[in-house]
Amino acid sequence: MRYNLHTHSFYCGHGSGRIDEYAEEAQRNGFEVLGFSEHCPFPDGLLSRSRMPYSSMAQYEADVRNERRPFDILLGYEVDYFRRFDGYYESLRNRVDYLIGGTHFIFRPDGTMSSVFDGNLSASDLSIYADTTIKAMESGFFSFYAHPDAFLSSYQFNSEARAVSIAIIEASIGLSIPLEINGNGYLRKRGYPSREFWELAAERDVPAILSSDAHRTQDLAAPFSGLREFAADLGISILCPSSLHPLSFRKEQGK
Repeated sequence: MRYNLHTHSFYCGHGSGRIDEYAEEAQRNGFEVLGFSEHCPFPDGLLSRSRMPYSSMAQYEADVRNERRPFDILLGYEVDYFRRFDGYYESLRNRVDYLIGGTHFIFRPDGTMSSVFDGNLSASDLSIYADTTIKAMESGFFSFYAHPDAFLSSYQFNSEARAVSIAIIEASIGLSIPLEINGNGYLRKRGYPSREFWELAAERDVPAILSSDAHRTQDLAAPFSGLREFAADLGISILCPSSLHPLSFRKEQGK
């Protein structure tokens, strides 16, 4: 099955392409399912510098719902998890098709924060990253977890990174939350998908899906051949959607 569930348009503020342009690209590439997953804004403006305005959510959702193609188009959000917004996440989940979890920032006890992509994570930050990611998976809101190894764009793989990787992988297995092998990181050579992380995942037979995490229409299909080669080389079994409402996954045929 050709599908992508992690797609960003111009709505996210740091991407490009309209909803209909992505749908046209998906149709040209023979996709059977296309899911849109803009970065979820928050009612209080949290993380607003890297999210669409809260006031744009209704138009984004309408644009996705009104797009008609001879394949399935799904509406979703990619969400940073904070427990105080559980009620908000619940309301979102009731009106969209799915939510993706993704840890983009860590918040330290002293009140400071950092992007996991900034290149300045410390060993103690890794523990916060792991705790944030695992709590998000435990929340039950998310159909899968995006770029779980993104912290390795800012941190070398050492004993601390290995311990964090194993904790996230084992939580994924225990909670049956698939982890994503990310195409945006692959195309941009950002340090993820990390071979070291996914070797550990392969040893434990983690549930995994492939996503382009496209921020430009030309990147929607571009990474998949490389991602499949990456997964096959490590012996990772790949999932594809088995049900869209609610979203669930099965192993690809022949895997």
